[in-house]
Amino acid sequence: MADLRQAFVLLILLLCGCSRLPALTSGALLEAQTKWEKSGPGSYRMVVETSGDHIETSKYEVTVRAKSVLKLQRNGVLLQPEAGGSSYTVEGLFHTLDQEIDLESKPQLLGAPPGYASYPMASFDNETGRLLRFQRSVGGTKNSIEIIVREFEALNP
Repeated sequence: MADLRQAFVLLILLLCGCSRLPALTSGALLEAQTKWEKSGPGSYRMVVETSGDHIETSKYEVTVRAKSVLKLQRNGVLLQPEAGGSSYTVEGLFHTLDQEIDLESKPQLLGAPPGYASYPMASFDNETGRLLRFQRSVGGTKNSIEIIVREFEALNP
């Protein structure tokens, strides 16, 4: 059993290396949030794609004006901004990543058998700190998720 775990950990490390995404840490998230607060635009349009083992692949388009959700579409269907719209803003994605960091210490909540871990990884824009890509895999189970910001456009206030 120990050999199997070691082989799995090695596989995860190789996959993490191949994805070229650094591990998501509290420090990296705080740095990204600080950059966003200093340099991020208050108005923007963003397209976010989500996929994973237990979620339907979806494409969200969100328009934010003066830090408020003006428009939200999921797979081309207009939604009310109150219906989870803030989850797909830059701040909302930061909140999701913060929850993922918390879950890293509780992988059993993600279905991991005893002795296995959760592996959150993320990359951020160097200038504004906004999320570019997030991936999470969970050892010993199929419970991965990926969030990719496909498009981002700052808008005039």
